Amino acid sequence: MGSSSFGRWLGRQRDFLASGRLTVWLLAILVLVLGAYLFLPQEGEVSARALERWVETQGLVGQLCQTVGLTDILHSPFIWAPCALMFVNLLLCMIRRRETLGLCCFPDQPPSPAPSWLRAQIAATNLGEEVVAELLRRHGYRTLVTDESVYGLRGRFAILGHWLFHIALLALLVVGTAVALSPALFRAVVAVGEGERFDLHTTPLVSSNRPVGSEFPELRFQVEQIDTFTEGTAARRLEAHLSTPAGKIERSGINRPYRQPPYQVMVHGFGYMAGWVIVNEAQKMVDGAWVKLIPFPYGLSETFSLGYDDSGVYARLFPDHELDGEKNRNRSFELHNPKFTARIVWRGEKVYDGLLELEQKVPLPDGLEFFFLSEIRRYVLLEVIQEQGHLAVFTCLGGMILGLSIRYTRLRKEILVRRGEAALEVFGHGEVFESLFEEEFTRLAQALTSLNSRGDGPGEAT
Repeated sequence: MGSSSFGRWLGRQRDFLASGRLTVWLLAILVLVLGAYLFLPQEGEVSARALERWVETQGLVGQLCQTVGLTDILHSPFIWAPCALMFVNLLLCMIRRRETLGLCCFPDQPPSPAPSWLRAQIAATNLGEEVVAELLRRHGYRTLVTDESVYGLRGRFAILGHWLFHIALLALLVVGTAVALSPALFRAVVAVGEGERFDLHTTPLVSSNRPVGSEFPELRFQVEQIDTFTEGTAARRLEAHLSTPAGKIERSGINRPYRQPPYQVMVHGFGYMAGWVIVNEAQKMVDGAWVKLIPFPYGLSETFSLGYDDSGVYARLFPDHELDGEKNRNRSFELHNPKFTARIVWRGEKVYDGLLELEQKVPLPDGLEFFFLSEIRRYVLLEVIQEQGHLAVFTCLGGMILGLSIRYTRLRKEILVRRGEAALEVFGHGEVFESLFEEEFTRLAQALTSLNSRGDGPGEAT
């Protein structure tokens, strides 16, 4: 009894793992996880400082996301567990439905029509089977003629598209997971401003999963121009114009990578960089630099050193500043009214804390003055990824598209024309798009009626 109950339990688990319901749930989970991956900062894709500040800003929610692994989704069970379950689910579904491959074989005998098949009758007919078969062949059907019936089958290899899609999806789950988790895969995020040059071996990286060594091939370019299109505080389109060492201008977008084997470079985001200057009493520059500030996605203050002991600035840029009560906020991310909130510390003492406009000078000890230049430039965040394994991923995606094309461009359709006592009976069945097949079935019945009207009488289809 115990073994019988255990066997039934195993059978139920097997049925659940091979069910379409589990597939739907797993797809929903994967969509949610990938959504979290897109909208939450991820380790290796943002700097450690930016991630730490995001966690602090979000409070308990941020700490919970970091604890459960939502800030490192690619290396957490949230991604590989659903993928593993989906692999098992698809494999069991294919094993259970392996008999569907037999549908590719043309039958030796006409099948019996099921109650769900469409039906029509053509009365007072003496149409020959060969005439009916010729009509079906003209419509793309392969025919089987017997003494009392004509059977036509079209799209018998459509089921192979179904199998090709699932095999390619299985391969994508394996290959995609292997590529994403491969320790040899190099991923890095770089920040390059307009007019700045980038060299993979010398330019500091915002973040990377591996240190750059001499074994990495060269990657060099200069950012000539950054095109942005924003609506309010949302970025709709970003594109960077990159000048290669050969003098060629390449474009890199969010979904359009610039490729220099073995790398691909895609736009990850953009921001603004401001120039700060310290001048002496004679208004000659003592120190200065360009600093990249983050107006989004987090709206956090950036910290940069002034080059003196215990001296630094905590600044936040508002490209289109608006005062909402006592709060500073952005109306948009276009440079319509740029202002800063700045806290300036000079050798351990706070000398300024408040709103700061461009070229507004802040007095420092020793007769020095600090201010931001009137020019603000754009910078772009670029994601550099090795193309290791990506050809296999795109091959799997191509196999899935080909499978769907085969499956839905040559649908399986069956027509059975059988001679009755006083009429010609017509049966038909089409899969997936039944309403479209009903139109085709009606046209075939009308064509048979037209053929019959040339013979014994008018005939009619019902």
